[in-house]
Parts: sequence; structure tokens; C-alpha cells
Amino acid sequence: MSNIKNENSLPCIPMYLRNSPLDIYNRTADTPILLPTKFNKNDRAKCVQVMDNELIIQHGGGGTSSSIRADHPIPRNAGVFYFEINLLNDPASVGLVRKGFFLERHAGWEIKSLGYHGDDGMIYCERGYGNPYGAPFTTGDTVGCCVNYSCFLKGIASTRIFPGKLYPVVGMQTYLTQIEINFGSRPFKFDIERYAKSVFTRVMLQQNKFFIIRESEKYLKDYDEFLESVYESDEYSEDEVEFLESD
Repeated sequence: MSNIKNENSLPCIPMYLRNSPLDIYNRTADTPILLPTKFNKNDRAKCVQVMDNELIIQHGGGGTSSSIRADHPIPRNAGVFYFEINLLNDPASVGLVRKGFFLERHAGWEIKSLGYHGDDGMIYCERGYGNPYGAPFTTGDTVGCCVNYSCFLKGIASTRIFPGKLYPVVGMQTYLTQIEINFGSRPFKFDIERYAKSVFTRVMLQQNKFFIIRESEKYLKDYDEFLESVYESDEYSEDEVEFLESD
């Protein structure tokens, strides 16, 4: 008798992670691994208003820098994780933070946080000053954040990140700023499916494994062990992040 679960009972998984090691594991696991899917209305600065199925936020006034975390951290054994924000008006910041990050600040200004800021196009990593990264972004722009735990991202816009559980985070500065987030419930502007496929294919080749997996739990363990060996190798750098902007 099969222990594969009904698809309706499985955690939501975006298209680019379908048939990935994480997806295969979740089909039979007693405790599936959860992905970020929406904003966490209980994990926000006091000025942040959460609307529309917890995918749109607005700055409600009464303060300045205001951020909100996603509902779950990004699991390392996802290998690759991607999300996008749409700026409905005014600049914003997008990035990654640890659980203890102070949400009355923008990502990147404090330790254990990394942020790409729309007002100046700078990337901030655990300090109050930034480094040139890309163009500023504002109303009408879409900005994506790609986390590659498999370490195959080698673009000029990549940066090392700190260890630990990382949460997607979005920050606002001015009254009535609105931002919409997409974790994969609708198509992305960036072709993340093609990119993720290339990453997982390369992992498979490194392991001499095929996509036909019978023992999903053992496979995920093997996959994790492979990632650990990658982290210790001089061939690849540490976990990497890339921010992508699309008009």
C-alpha cells in the first residue's frame, strides 16, 4: 500500500520546485517541510497593514522604517528559492533576515540581515551603509530575490550570506506605500523554472543519480549531504543571493 499523500494535503509548492528533492520528500513525509507562502501578519512592524490574502501590505503611517517577515523561513534543502515583489507605489526594500531582526528597520541595517534598497539601488549587509548593486526601483517595478543553496550561481550580482534560518522580508518607508509579494501562486516575471532545472540537473549529475527516486527520505538525506560537501569545497563559494529587477 502506497504512503504517497493526496496532492490536496501537501504544502503549496511553486512550479519550479515540482519534482525537486524537497517535493519528492514532502509527498511521503509525516512532517513535510514548509516554504514561505505569504506575509506573516503576526510578525511585522506596527505600521504595516496586511491585506488581500496576506500577499499585499501597506504602510499605515505613524512611523518610518517598517518591515514584515514571511510566514516561514526558507528551507536549506529546497536548494533554490525565489520570490518577487511588485511595487504598487513608492520605493521599498527586499531581502533576508533572521528571526530576531528588529522590524522597525530595513533589511541590511542590522546584523543577520541582507537587503536591496529601492531608493538608492544599494545592497546592505549587516551594516548601516551600502554598496552599489543595481538601479533604484520604484512604482511599477518588479524585483526578485533568488537564494541558491546549491552554490551554482556565479553572476556578478551575487553575494555571500550569513548562516541560519532566513526569512524573506519586505520593508517600507513612507505612508501608503503598497507592495505585493509573489511566492509562486502565479507566474513569475523571471524564468526561475529554467534556472532551477539547470541547478537540480547539475546536482543530479554530481551525485550520479537519476530523477526516478523511490526512497524519497533517503534521497533528501543524500541531497543534504551533497550540499554539505559543496559548502566545504573550494570550488564553490558560500550560499548566494541574487536580486533581479524587471520593469
